[in-house]
Amino acid sequence: MDQRVGSSSQDVLNPPVPGGRALTTAQRQSIDLSASIPGWGSDLDPAKRPGVPRDKAPELGVECLYPAFTPQVPRVKIHKSTEHAKLTPVFGTACPPRGLSGSLRDLAYRLSEGRLSRWMTLIAADRVNVVEDLLSDLAQLRVPNLAKEMGLRSELRYNRAGLARKAAVVGLGIAAYIVWSRSRRRR
Repeated sequence: MDQRVGSSSQDVLNPPVPGGRALTTAQRQSIDLSASIPGWGSDLDPAKRPGVPRDKAPELGVECLYPAFTPQVPRVKIHKSTEHAKLTPVFGTACPPRGLSGSLRDLAYRLSEGRLSRWMTLIAADRVNVVEDLLSDLAQLRVPNLAKEMGLRSELRYNRAGLARKAAVVGLGIAAYIVWSRSRRRR
């Protein structure tokens, strides 16, 4: 939503002053608002701070919110971010990394969380994992129910236009592949 004069959610924007001007940075820094803002300067002298008597809890003994617990022991390889020194106390082990997708995850977790290449590698690892699972099903002579796994019934019920668009894109892709493969045979 664009925020223009008179269009804020509470209509509290004041109209601009005709001929007015903004303060410079030096002017803004020289203004002393400490007397008009309650709580301003909470890091000042403790005698002037209103919260000083409440800063420290009464002597309760050893402060402990939770009892000590033993962290979970990893039985499979667990990926840990490079930004954190140790594993979290509890973690999931339902889908351990394996195969090419696991190697891609190993590569991705060596990179910093702030790098796009890390996240793109993790997305690629997810896609590779889907193909690996499909090949694993076929190797065990189990034909996956793709219509159910892809949620086609829900797509047909709630998103017919989107399903039609997806089907058109897949159809065009298959047609383009057929045309391309036939043109290669003729050469």
